Amino acid sequence: MLIRLFLTRLKLSKSLDEIFMINKLLLITLFCLSISVTHASEAQNRSALIIGIGHFAGPAADLLGVPADVEMAKEIAKAMDIPDENITVIRDEQATKKNILDKLKVFSKKASDGGRIFIYFSGHGTRYLNPFTNSCQEGLLSYDYETISNIEIADATKNLNNSVDKSIMIVDTCHSAGVLNKIRTRALSNPNLVAKFASKDKDGYEVCTPVNYRTRGLFDESKALGAIEENIVYVSSARPDEVSWDQPGKGGVATQALKACLLGQAKDINNSGAVSLEEVQKCAQVIMDAKVPGPDQIASHITIRGNRNLIPVISEPVKVIQNTTEPLISTKPTTQIASLNKVETQVIKPVETKPIDSPSIKPSLPPVVDVPAHKEDLAAASLATLKDIESQKNPFRAVSVKLAKQFLKINKDYLDLEIRPSNDGYLYLILLGSDKKSFYVLFPNKLDSDNFIRANTIIKIPRESWQIRSAGPTGVNNLLVMVSDSPRDLSRLGQFGEDPNSPFVYALNTLSGRKNLIEYMVGKGQEGTSEKFAAKLVTISEVK
Repeated sequence: MLIRLFLTRLKLSKSLDEIFMINKLLLITLFCLSISVTHASEAQNRSALIIGIGHFAGPAADLLGVPADVEMAKEIAKAMDIPDENITVIRDEQATKKNILDKLKVFSKKASDGGRIFIYFSGHGTRYLNPFTNSCQEGLLSYDYETISNIEIADATKNLNNSVDKSIMIVDTCHSAGVLNKIRTRALSNPNLVAKFASKDKDGYEVCTPVNYRTRGLFDESKALGAIEENIVYVSSARPDEVSWDQPGKGGVATQALKACLLGQAKDINNSGAVSLEEVQKCAQVIMDAKVPGPDQIASHITIRGNRNLIPVISEPVKVIQNTTEPLISTKPTTQIASLNKVETQVIKPVETKPIDSPSIKPSLPPVVDVPAHKEDLAAASLATLKDIESQKNPFRAVSVKLAKQFLKINKDYLDLEIRPSNDGYLYLILLGSDKKSFYVLFPNKLDSDNFIRANTIIKIPRESWQIRSAGPTGVNNLLVMVSDSPRDLSRLGQFGEDPNSPFVYALNTLSGRKNLIEYMVGKGQEGTSEKFAAKLVTISEVK
């Protein structure tokens, strides 16, 4: 459909704070002509498997906190946007070795392609002397008193490696008898805590000194079977020489701490607008240190292997009213750019142009109500936002970005990119300008909303119908290029600032603005079932 509108070269001035003026109604109409996508049921692509064993068909001590662990794991799953119907729970008598492995295999096969999965285990860890290898075997203790080894878990979940986007596994158990040997002969400083370890052989404490459940071993076994580090996270409740503790009626000390931090207590240390697993770990450790005092029961330390920058829980968007940008002075029409290079490019339909008078009154909106980041941290916080988004990318997706010029001369050079994705997807460009005041969604925009691109096809951005010229200030612009399997809901861009004089929506570089941007790009702004995307962060300098 042809749209009659006035096209001009847009200036990249003060992070695009000055944009040309154009008819408000026409812009809104054009923006509404975005591709229609049926919105998938929320988070149906995410699922969880929760295993809790508090009673055993053997001499292991009962873990009376496991029922609470299961409920806390459900809360964590829901915070990860996993619906109730996608949460599978295995408890006690159901949790035999065969059934656990079978459930892991079925769970892995049925997991949604491009979705996220969460696996949780609470119970005893164990270790025993394997007479066939004359070495100590460690793993999880099943209800029927069998050991589930690292390699068996990795093999049962190997189908996840090439299907789901991200896997998170939390194991609240341990294998350390070294501490247990010391505390057996004297009174416990806190007798209400029970160690989550059980020996399998009668001389286990002497013959095979257990150590903590090794997430390193499980992580490496999974990598050997094709898992990629950016896609998986293994969280263990203790280090190799420490004990994980169960608190009867309340649950595992580590699970209590993780739940509290995942559900809101963790702090966004770098002010990026989201909380990463590394920040969750720091929060949980403070809680654990306070929970287990005393010389006999030393607090264990949560360990993480894999993508520490993974954002497990996305905050809800913050509704704010943004200020408008300043209008651009120039509204002169421009000529078309020269023809594209002789490469495979997407065909752009010609646009019929017609001048439209600019409105003479600048719209007035209420001021922003927000707590700005500390001035000295603004640049670091805003860059952390883009890096947080980039860290959620899938390594099986790639996008190459070629800049015509790395350095743009102010008032002379134009932004010119060549983008080639490895897979079909939807292209998004997020700009943090050199003045670090706002993030701009450069593409899609109100002038050009068709952002679907084909694999291994070069696309030029900006396109022939719109251009962006550098106009300062001097400094470095950060541009995030993202190609996602699923589109983002354009209607949610209303949570950003909308200036009728500008074709771009924007988020102010404040904590709420950064939070909204992350929520839109990797949170509930997504439509469709696949969360996989490629991302690349590039810099463009503006010089005199």
